[in-house]
Amino acid sequence: MRPQIIEKLVHIFTQFPGIGPRQAARFAYYLVSAKAEIKIELKDALEGLKRVKRCGLCDRVHEGYGQTCALCSDSARDRQMLAVIEKDVDLESIEKAGIYRGRYFILGGLLSTLNAQSKSRARTERLFEYVKSSPHIREVILAMSTTVEGSFTARYVEKILEPLKKNRTLSVTHLAQGLSAGAELEYLNRDTLKSALENRR
Repeated sequence: MRPQIIEKLVHIFTQFPGIGPRQAARFAYYLVSAKAEIKIELKDALEGLKRVKRCGLCDRVHEGYGQTCALCSDSARDRQMLAVIEKDVDLESIEKAGIYRGRYFILGGLLSTLNAQSKSRARTERLFEYVKSSPHIREVILAMSTTVEGSFTARYVEKILEPLKKNRTLSVTHLAQGLSAGAELEYLNRDTLKSALENRR
């Protein structure tokens, strides 16, 4: 019989993406015998999460006093380009590659072909209003993973943005098809990302 605190930690860790009960148990038992310094660092980091919030424009996680993140506030970024991505780590992958100077919009999830409710969870309506109220945007880049859900989401977003193309200069592009099926943005190397962005259509 496990101690109650171990069961509680396992329950918490299994809610993390990609973490099963066995891996969660390893984490929990590691913390039991971890050095005091590590436990203090973990506690401080968790306390620090209280200062983290979502950007009022792109929905990126950021730490600061303003409502918008540093990227959205940066006047040097190209305001005419908007990359629509699934999650924060996709943004980090693109930024780390240093191949894109536009702005972003994070959906916070992909649409499911089997679950209609996922459309309400993804922020597609917010995206529509954002692009509609931003006439300076000339191109929306659908930078989704090439999974079934990613392709479905890209088609859905393209469809809802279609009416906005009637009264303004607005193009909706996709990453190049050189990406292998099932590829997720966060795992792509710089050259693959660069090629996918440069050869978008």
